[in-house]
Amino acid sequence: MTTPTIRTPRQRRAIQALIKFGKITSKDLGRLTGYLNPPELVAQLRRNGWVVICELFAALDRDGQTCRPGQYYLGPESAEFAKKMIDGESRG
Repeated sequence: MTTPTIRTPRQRRAIQALIKFGKITSKDLGRLTGYLNPPELVAQLRRNGWVVICELFAALDRDGQTCRPGQYYLGPESAEFAKKMIDGESRG
């Protein structure tokens, strides 16, 4: 695994949200990071070495139609690295 990097405040907020919530929908990730295109934000993280997995789940949209939105989460190695990084930053 390449050492993951964070290049922007939005990417930092995305990693923090992924650590805090574990799995998070694209809609919530966009809301929490202030980014209108969460899939592009996830693509940036992947290019920076993070393993971000998307898992689809069944849901109903506002019209009662079945849809399959995704939830993002960090792969095990990326999650461990992110927790250590965030913990190190909070210490100081």
